[in-house]
Amino acid sequence: MTFSELDNKHKEIVTATLQGRLLDALRLLMDTREEIHSSDIQNRCTSTADTYHNMLKYFFEMAPDPERHKIHLQLQQSILELADDIKQQWISENNVFERKKYEMRIMHSEINHLQERDKILDYLSGQQKIGDDEQPEINREKTLRVRDNLVKTLFYYFWLKNGLKENETSLLWSIIRSESIDSSIKSILTSSITLSLLRHFDRKKFIFLFEAAQLEDPQIRQRGLIGLFLGILVFYNRILLYPDLIDRLQSIPDDPVLQERFLAVLIQFIRAADTEKITKKIQDEIVPEVLKMRSELEEKLNLDELLSKENFEEKNPEWENFFKDAPDVYQKLEQFSKMQTEGADVFLGAFAMLKHFDFFQELSNWFAPFHESNPAIHEAFAGLNKGMDVPAFIEALEQSTVMCNSDKYSFCLNVRHMPDQQRKMMLDLFNLEMKSMNEMVQDEFTLNAELKNKIINTQYFQDLYRFFNLHPDKKEYPEIFKIQPDILNIKVFRLIYENEKNLKNLAEFYFAKDQYVEALKLFGWLNRKESRFELLEKIGFCHQKLGDFEKAIESYKQAELFDKNKLWLKKKLGYCYRKTGNFKKAIDFYRSIVELEPKDQNNLAYLGQLYIDIENFDEALKYYYKVEYEQPDNPKVFRPIGWCSFVLGKYDNAIKYFAKVTEQKPGKSDFLNIGHVYWASGNADKALESYREALKKSERNETWFRDTLHKDSRYLKKSGIDDLDISLMIDYVLMA
Repeated sequence: MTFSELDNKHKEIVTATLQGRLLDALRLLMDTREEIHSSDIQNRCTSTADTYHNMLKYFFEMAPDPERHKIHLQLQQSILELADDIKQQWISENNVFERKKYEMRIMHSEINHLQERDKILDYLSGQQKIGDDEQPEINREKTLRVRDNLVKTLFYYFWLKNGLKENETSLLWSIIRSESIDSSIKSILTSSITLSLLRHFDRKKFIFLFEAAQLEDPQIRQRGLIGLFLGILVFYNRILLYPDLIDRLQSIPDDPVLQERFLAVLIQFIRAADTEKITKKIQDEIVPEVLKMRSELEEKLNLDELLSKENFEEKNPEWENFFKDAPDVYQKLEQFSKMQTEGADVFLGAFAMLKHFDFFQELSNWFAPFHESNPAIHEAFAGLNKGMDVPAFIEALEQSTVMCNSDKYSFCLNVRHMPDQQRKMMLDLFNLEMKSMNEMVQDEFTLNAELKNKIINTQYFQDLYRFFNLHPDKKEYPEIFKIQPDILNIKVFRLIYENEKNLKNLAEFYFAKDQYVEALKLFGWLNRKESRFELLEKIGFCHQKLGDFEKAIESYKQAELFDKNKLWLKKKLGYCYRKTGNFKKAIDFYRSIVELEPKDQNNLAYLGQLYIDIENFDEALKYYYKVEYEQPDNPKVFRPIGWCSFVLGKYDNAIKYFAKVTEQKPGKSDFLNIGHVYWASGNADKALESYREALKKSERNETWFRDTLHKDSRYLKKSGIDDLDISLMIDYVLMA
């Protein structure tokens, strides 16, 4: 059996158990246990199966058991726990993900973690010194190294615990609550519980993270919050089997500050998850969406250049800022952090290739807060003190909000490989930037106490994103950042987030990020609570951006009941009616728009375009002339005036306007258009010259030239040119 096959079997057991198909789950469990050699797990599987068999027999052959619901729940918990245990045992026995390396490291540790608690605390707090007092710097290095090794060992110890026992939880809390142990150590151990939970479900890990999420220390608290959030994201259905966990989650809305922090975590998760989508969008969307929707005639005349997208694609400038009811921190975070642009992780590409250092061979280091005491930092800058203040630089980098912890380590480890002059120049510049940035951050901290939490969220999610996307053993874990936190349909998330203020802020966040599918769901929920004008507009806009113009019209029409004279709304309705092919309705709306804004060239041009759609070229020409009158130096209006004139047989006028186009920056269609006019007016030589220029501009795209000339033939035929003439002209041009 491969890991992939085992993983699929595990998922089948989980699904069957959660659906209440315990017999199917047990059969799969019995089949899977044959792949491992643990007698304890074998016996537990047999015992669980016997318990279920006896429960069924008692219920149907004797009398209904009033405790059967409780027993059934316990059986579900036991089956799922066994499925997790089997999976982890198989990984260990087959040394997948180099599991034995970590297990052996714990077994051969010099310190017995559970029986030498005081000694552990002394080492972690720095009270246990290594060496004599005559060489303080060397002694300090040795002490830091021993402490660092102990922290790593503890990380692996807790990470590999399938279920936390009371004495293990007690040790963990002794470390967390110790005032003499550095916050960075507590943070990395909190991360080990998060990673352990994602590896193997355990209610005690959830409880630890829930309690850590309410501590005073922001580093530990935010890691606890994020760990709890990720646990819910992965195990939202499984949590329902544990009433005590549900009770704890239900209590979150009772604490407004805690609920606000949970919302901040969710928003930052959405930002982090969007990184890949933004990259993919840039790479894959070569042709803008508008090009797919416009007609061939629009392309020929470049009508979109004449029209501003403001009328159709931009959001209503009157819409309130969605952060009105939310803390200003969300806005300020974007302004000074420079870590993300609209959710994109701007440093991921730069640092993805710098995870090859030995430092990142240690799993624990992917989660290590950047701290000056880390031996890797001292090694990176050893002997580089000449010409630079290394301690000051490390301190500034530690305080910096610009990079996540993982990238800070990558940066430092890469410094050693730079040429001296380049290193000094870069570090001096970087020092200057960091000093300015850190001063601004400290000012922001003074004004906003919650800001530090948001920065920690950003940096830690970026650390997590790197681990779950770049680490060689990432396949052991779910694809965290591809899971959609469906707030309305996942019961556990509803317990935390479902109130109007939260859902409004979240809907507006999705909307601002152009994630219209998710925004639409939440706007719909809000609208069902209370239908409001702005909500209906935004629902319509979401439908419009998703290409469902009929539903967009439906929502816009409902919004129109509140205000029939709203100009923005009229423009959207006119646009959507055109997209559905209802040109008459679109024209009616745009005629009323022109009455309200008679000199706006966009309105005039769009109305002209609508008349071209219904081939009423006389009316179209009137409006394009009005555009020209308002902006006589606008060359973009020359094409449609030339085309309408050509179709109406006004060849001199058509040549006049097309000539203006070809004198500037003409494209292949411009030479083709003026060629049509020359030929229709009887000047075949000029037509031939223009057609050849059009073919040249198309890089001799013969298919384009032939197809376009045939499509335009109905206009040429009006001047007496027949099909044979057109075929001969095509061949003659292509023959050259």
